[in-house]
Amino acid sequence: MVFGHVRLLLIEDYATANHDPLTAVLYSLTSLGSEAVIVFFVLSGYWVGGSVISGMRARTFSWARYANARLTRLWLVLIPALLLTVLVDAVGASLLGTADVYARPDLYTGIPADPSYSPLTFLGNVVFLQDLHVPIFGTNQPLWSLAYEFWYYLLFPALLVAFWPGGSARRRAVGVLLAVLAVVVSGPVVMGLFPAWVLGAVVAALRGRISGVLRAMPGGLLVLARLTALPLIVGAAVAAHEVEMPFRGGALLLAIVTAISMSVFVVDVSWIGCPGRLLDAASWTAHSSYSLYATHMPLVVLAAALMIPSVGDRWAVSVPSALVFIGLIVACCLVAYVFARYTERKTDVVRKWITRQPRRPAELASATAVENGPTRR
Repeated sequence: MVFGHVRLLLIEDYATANHDPLTAVLYSLTSLGSEAVIVFFVLSGYWVGGSVISGMRARTFSWARYANARLTRLWLVLIPALLLTVLVDAVGASLLGTADVYARPDLYTGIPADPSYSPLTFLGNVVFLQDLHVPIFGTNQPLWSLAYEFWYYLLFPALLVAFWPGGSARRRAVGVLLAVLAVVVSGPVVMGLFPAWVLGAVVAALRGRISGVLRAMPGGLLVLARLTALPLIVGAAVAAHEVEMPFRGGALLLAIVTAISMSVFVVDVSWIGCPGRLLDAASWTAHSSYSLYATHMPLVVLAAALMIPSVGDRWAVSVPSALVFIGLIVACCLVAYVFARYTERKTDVVRKWITRQPRRPAELASATAVENGPTRR
């Protein structure tokens, strides 16, 4: 996603670029931002949906704990990122306001044509209504997918609570009401990609059976399956981007390929030797990936205004432009890393602090009754 946004703002459009095979491949691979979101939805469904399924199976699922886990994860990064967005955009518009990216954002793809900074827009983004009922805040166009993610977070457990065997009538009613709320507020466009998220949860639900199948496979065949997983996902992403299919068929095909490819990794993998060292070296990005997603766009917009004031002057693909391209991505990653140290990496601390807050006995009894329902003996 970051690669695509940097390319859109710094590098000329493909229509005016040299159409040699290497350039075509580079443009194709940096045009898969929306497809990367689909892959992320499947992964999110696996981790978040899988945790909900585990809680339902063990009869330990709690709306309070779930809300604490999800909202602290989302808000601890989102709210500071919105504040950073308005700060960076204000500085950029003040100092570089004549640059096309600020003066004529409609000339670009990838940023809002008419950025909004109103208090209502800010609050709407905080409660995940961006691109649904309020504009996306400022130039931070990537936040559209966060609204999808939030409503999937609500809808999936609501459906499980509503239809899981053994729940009380009150518990089921709460699930139905929350599911209806999620569907009505998010709308058909968001719901059209919900199956992609659910596919990840299905892999998590079938993890035990899949593990048995994988352990019975010959070692060489399993290695081959894992080596081809990423190329298959990339190929499906390119197909989804290039081939127009009805009813979001390309996105759903990509989700299916991702779920199948992901399933070959559900058995724990032991990384040793050089692969293990490389994985350890790259693992630091896992704790700042959300921060990178939420902060990079206004920074890239500012950099574009500084280096390329006119949209018509965007660079051709060359060694110097590639070096600047890579340098800007590295700079965004470093900013995200610092940002995450004070936000994303504090998620567990904030969750534990919220959990430790005392509750009045009446509130505790009421919450327990709603969350747990009747217990089986």
